[in-house]
Amino acid sequence: MSIYLGMDPGQSGALCVLDTITKVHTFHDTPGGSNSPNAVFCWIMAQYHLNNEIHFIGIEDVHSIHGTSAKSNFNFGFNVGVLHAIADITQIGFDLIKPKEWQKVVGVPTQKPKTAPAVRKKAIAAVALRLYPTALLYGPRGGLLDGRADALMIAHYLSIKYGK
Repeated sequence: MSIYLGMDPGQSGALCVLDTITKVHTFHDTPGGSNSPNAVFCWIMAQYHLNNEIHFIGIEDVHSIHGTSAKSNFNFGFNVGVLHAIADITQIGFDLIKPKEWQKVVGVPTQKPKTAPAVRKKAIAAVALRLYPTALLYGPRGGLLDGRADALMIAHYLSIKYGK
């Protein structure tokens, strides 16, 4: 069993289906904007049928963001809940994974508590690109596509945890 789905929730998060044998990875944006929960569910099921399996789903276990508005936290929580519901409906099986847990296992260097999010995201992207050099983590103008590296590394973490 080699196919895992990593989910990074949030407005600019992502999903990643990873085949750990072929190293093929496919990304999809999380719900938000024009990307409906139904579209995300349909994409997951299409990936499931295309690959003849998804062994396990991992969702980053996140909580409200200190210092942001109530509206932003509500929207964030809504997106997290949507991904939980989608994962549950697939009947594939999923786990909630704390960020520090998967980051430690995949080899992301430990960051100081007050490290800027952009620095942390670049460190995660560097590890992801070292493991999966063909991953499309940057946009056409060179900016990091938020959520993709995390989703890929969550899927990679699942392959380490459940791949034996």
